[in-house]
Amino acid sequence: MDLSRLPESARRRAEQLNARTPLEVVTDLAAGYLADADGFDEVIDDIRSAAAYNVRNVRGQIAAIEQVLAEPQPPNALAHIVIWRGNWPLDDDPTDAGAAAFLAELADHMRAAVAEVEAARQARFRKPAATEHTTGSGERTAGPDEPTSP
Repeated sequence: MDLSRLPESARRRAEQLNARTPLEVVTDLAAGYLADADGFDEVIDDIRSAAAYNVRNVRGQIAAIEQVLAEPQPPNALAHIVIWRGNWPLDDDPTDAGAAAFLAELADHMRAAVAEVEAARQARFRKPAATEHTTGSGERTAGPDEPTSP
């Protein structure tokens, strides 16, 4: 996207968003999706809603998680993000390894949500199959997409 055509305030905001590190994106994601959720089902519902609104943002969040998990992080960074910024308990393994496993699982659910949204969008734009119509006496008539014979 050519940012030079945007108004100054919009251009500055776009530049700020593009300048965020993957770790910052994951931190914001944890604070946004996890912090006030009553359970994992609510988190997934929120992700589906976000994907339905702007699938590109959710893809960017998935890419940020993948990059954060692929690169070495400072000690306790992942656990801090999930436990403190996301306010999400990691009772079984409150370490960076446990947080990494949780984030990997979250990314999998996010990918599934994106796939659901994209499948629903594609289904809306597909041409419906011709249907067979019958009259009250059982005679077959042409469907809406079929030519009628004289």
